Amino acid sequence: MSQPQPAKAARRPFSFRRLIFWGHLILGIVTGVVVFIMSATGIAIAFEEEMLAWADREVSHVSPPAEAAARLPVEALVERVTAAHPDFVPTSITVFSEPDHAHAFYAGREGPLYVNPYTGETRESEAHDLHHFIHYMEEWHRWLAMEGDAFPVGRMITGVANIGFLLLCISGLYLWLPRRWSWRALRPILWFVKGYKGKARDYNWHNVLGFWSLPVLVVLAATAVVISFRWGHNLPFQLAGETPPEARNYGMMRTPPAEVPTPPEGAQRVPLDVALTEVSNAYPEWVNIGLELPTPEQLAAETPDPLHLGVTVPDYMPSRAYIPIESDPFTGTILKTTHFETRSPGLQARVWIRFLHTGGAFGFWGKLIASIACLASLVLVYTGFALTWRRWLRSQKKKAKTA
Repeated sequence: MSQPQPAKAARRPFSFRRLIFWGHLILGIVTGVVVFIMSATGIAIAFEEEMLAWADREVSHVSPPAEAAARLPVEALVERVTAAHPDFVPTSITVFSEPDHAHAFYAGREGPLYVNPYTGETRESEAHDLHHFIHYMEEWHRWLAMEGDAFPVGRMITGVANIGFLLLCISGLYLWLPRRWSWRALRPILWFVKGYKGKARDYNWHNVLGFWSLPVLVVLAATAVVISFRWGHNLPFQLAGETPPEARNYGMMRTPPAEVPTPPEGAQRVPLDVALTEVSNAYPEWVNIGLELPTPEQLAAETPDPLHLGVTVPDYMPSRAYIPIESDPFTGTILKTTHFETRSPGLQARVWIRFLHTGGAFGFWGKLIASIACLASLVLVYTGFALTWRRWLRSQKKKAKTA
């Protein structure tokens, strides 16, 4: 006599919500690891400037010999640097408004080398190891540290993961919406419930952190999509009716150089401090001024190039705070300034997108909020995988019982 077969469980009817749920689950599995890596490395690199400044806090400051003491001329400091460090050929210098801050010298990408503006004494940066670590985290964040022929693959993977993360945010909001609007239904998806364990705890954390971090995560993911792809980079310019620049980094900020007035015959270049003084007088609230040191080729050229400077003024938005300046090398007078507000609408939008992605568009607090949201996304990935694992285990147990 044959044994009675267990009745098959009735399949749940198809619904739009089920479609979104399974799409959300599958997308989370496919992109979760990459999203986890990008979120973790995003936290690590968010406060790059602050961490490097903290690491160099001892060597970057000096004791002025007396109140209102005069600083040595830039040319004299360059001579002392090259004498003390023959292999270090300075290409730029940054001076600071604080009287106790050392000048920062750079040789291309090498530096900073801190120089006492009153004595010419030099000190090496102590942040090199930290800088290398942050740079390594940036490589993981942007292209999973892939190199050589694999570099485009890494960029494509992170770019696709950013699109997936954006879709996860949108679908997650839909799934978060309760089927019945009551306090009993809203309570466990709006705030943490003490005493929950296992699946209930993971579900609670996933909903609460997803809901409260959603606005920031949507901004981070959407701006990452723009940054990741050429078509995304072009989009803000095309919407503004502009031709997108080829450069997708700081090169897109370049403008045609100013024309230097023809100097009188026999005119000599003024000391570099004259140009620095002109800029500091034009911007009394200046924080620091960067100056590109003229190369021997520029000094010998028949058609002189302007001096290239950049002044940083107080502003939480980095691109508003930094103002490129070009000056006459024979008089020190300012020939051209490029304020952020004078940039084209498309370029302004593209720059805002870049700093919205890091949180830097709103200074320290913007970075902090972005970092907290990235921390929440780490928990979202964990709880998402945990819930998926429990669902799979439950399905295997059901199959075993019906076998």
